[in-house]
Amino acid sequence: MNKVSAAARGCAILVAIASAFVSAPLIAPLLLVLGGIAAIGNDAERNSKNILMAIVLILGAKALDTIPFVGSYLATIFGSLGLAFVGASIVAITITLGYRLERDWLK
Repeated sequence: MNKVSAAARGCAILVAIASAFVSAPLIAPLLLVLGGIAAIGNDAERNSKNILMAIVLILGAKALDTIPFVGSYLATIFGSLGLAFVGASIVAITITLGYRLERDWLK
């Protein structure tokens, strides 16, 4: 599963970079799914870091617009990476909730 997560992570980075130059309606859902696949094998510490990175990337990407010439491209790339981290965060939260339900109700 580690190879699949690594491949999904790499594809998410490539799609995020491509999103700065190509506009397609399936980019956002694709980034969410790829980010979610990349997060399946993570531990709790890595999930916490992913949630923090999602927040920083989503909130901070717009600030890159102020850089002349390349700012809009950078803002799109980092905003798209933030979207992939949102997908990873959603999967991490879902897996954690599943573990907690199992621990609370099945033991």
